[in-house]
Amino acid sequence: MKTSISSFDLRVLVAEWQGLIGGHVDKVYQREDEIIFRINLPDRGKVELYSKAGRWLCLHEVEEKPGSPPPFAQTLRRLLDNARLTAVEQQGFDRIALFHLERGPDRFDIIFEIFSRGNLVVGREGKIVAVLSPEKFKDRAVEIGEQYIFPVAGIDPLELDRGGFAAAVRGAKGQVVRVLATILNLGGTYAEEVCLRAGIDKETRIKDLQDPQVDALYTALNNLAVASDQDRQPGVIFRDGKAIDATPIALVQYRDLDRRDFPTFNEALSNFLTIAEPAVEVVEDAAAKFDRRVAQQRETLQNLREEAARLEAQAVFLYGHYAVFDELLRAVREGRPPPEHAQIKALDRKAHTITLAVGDFDAITLDYEKDVTANAQSSYDRRKEALLKAQRVEEAIAKTKVEVDAAKAKAVKALKKPRIKATKSLWFEAYRWALSSDGHLILGGRDARTNDQLVKKHLKEGDRYAHADIHGAPSTVIKDGARAPETTLREACEFALAYSKAWSAGLASGSAYWVLPEQVSKQAESGEFLPRGAFVVRGKRNYFHDLPVRLAVGEVEIEGHRKIMGGPVSAVVARATRYVVLLPGKEDREEVAKRLAAVFTVPIEEVVRVMPPGKVQIAERHGLDGETRGT
Repeated sequence: MKTSISSFDLRVLVAEWQGLIGGHVDKVYQREDEIIFRINLPDRGKVELYSKAGRWLCLHEVEEKPGSPPPFAQTLRRLLDNARLTAVEQQGFDRIALFHLERGPDRFDIIFEIFSRGNLVVGREGKIVAVLSPEKFKDRAVEIGEQYIFPVAGIDPLELDRGGFAAAVRGAKGQVVRVLATILNLGGTYAEEVCLRAGIDKETRIKDLQDPQVDALYTALNNLAVASDQDRQPGVIFRDGKAIDATPIALVQYRDLDRRDFPTFNEALSNFLTIAEPAVEVVEDAAAKFDRRVAQQRETLQNLREEAARLEAQAVFLYGHYAVFDELLRAVREGRPPPEHAQIKALDRKAHTITLAVGDFDAITLDYEKDVTANAQSSYDRRKEALLKAQRVEEAIAKTKVEVDAAKAKAVKALKKPRIKATKSLWFEAYRWALSSDGHLILGGRDARTNDQLVKKHLKEGDRYAHADIHGAPSTVIKDGARAPETTLREACEFALAYSKAWSAGLASGSAYWVLPEQVSKQAESGEFLPRGAFVVRGKRNYFHDLPVRLAVGEVEIEGHRKIMGGPVSAVVARATRYVVLLPGKEDREEVAKRLAAVFTVPIEEVVRVMPPGKVQIAERHGLDGETRGT
């Protein structure tokens, strides 16, 4: 399954992000190594740029924002508030994205390093002023106050002509797929795709490639580049019903799998992040990574041993034909024609070397300023170096094997833990939702965008609209509300109040009302402005006063599926035997959500989505035997 974006992915994303230019940084959020930049665009409103260190960078809306920003996010807010985005680019073909911004006279760069463990750096006039993870390397320091230096650039395969591509491939060793993935910077998926399109077994060794095959690889690579520029077909790929990848173009390797198409690659990637099963830092994957490392180390070891054997045979051959080589070297030194039987492949007067094809050797390179003995001794010295390197590689293999065993032991331990599966996703979970005690679906916006979306798409004739009498409450829709009894209308008003700012304000009660769909309008009064997510309600409002600010969270069955529902207490009680009643309090909502997720055996995200917007206290427990109490 896809675990990060590749250089090729980033190339396409950067092309799609050009529409962000001119936007302003509105806010920055942080949860550990996840950073979210909210950008206000003149023509599109607010969008969110989501980054996870070393893995992801795309426009992706995170519904549950972290609360108070940690120090790094506070620094970013201070530096970049209202900064205007002036350019977006990729550094060469590396997994590094650059966002250039202006704020008054200051010029800032946000640098996303999406490789290894990843990093996020902010530079002002080239000097680092904020960094997520300060680090020191052999050739650069990524620390506040230092000049930012890019890592040594990898090869940009898309800038190579046929000759340059052939030279880069021929200059490497190992299997063709590994050379394409690492040396040519393509990553595993696109390296395999190039091999498939070129009709070459990915495990073919570079030394065994014929010139027409190298040419076919170059053609296949350029076809990928052309497709990414002119014929994008973004989509999410599924195997056995599970999302495994998101790609900007149609790949041959996925032609027999299911796919879901999207207008842009960014939308496909965002959808993948939403629906893909959480990547449990898959210990099996870690072990597989170690196994690949061992395979590469063994390949290196084999090459070194072969090199040592060749050098030893070369030295023995020189001594065995001493007189012949002595005469040849003497002739070259003195500028005389070499013996006629000598098959000279190259003569380099600058380096004082001559390369010969002789006996079983395709090429023996000798220093003609030295005699035969010195050349033979040089071969023995290089043989000794190769054997020392081989010994170090053997030690590295032994160390890697220990790490492999530890990773596999961890995998076995992880397998013993019960896997918590997500419940089936239902369409209305894009919003806050509940079923009333009378069976009517109640929907509420999660933010300004979904408030707009909910009213425009789902408030129909025969429905009812509810809203708490407090600024910042969600728009709430009661489907088929014209037929709903007063109990449902009251529950919808309780729902709107509980998910409003009344909760975080710690209020004990409040008021809410319901109206007809035709009373709800996006048209402001003359001279007034309506922000995104806000609506004007005209005419009579049907109020419920002194509604309690409280909420229940319980396990219910919806359409034959087990779900976790949050909503008015009476609505949850009508459907659940296992539930808690929550009031505004002092406990962290995510800590309580974690305990509830363990009790209900669902991913914590499913509980967080139905929790109220602030700190809580558990007022009542039913059917849970005290399991939700903190430890």
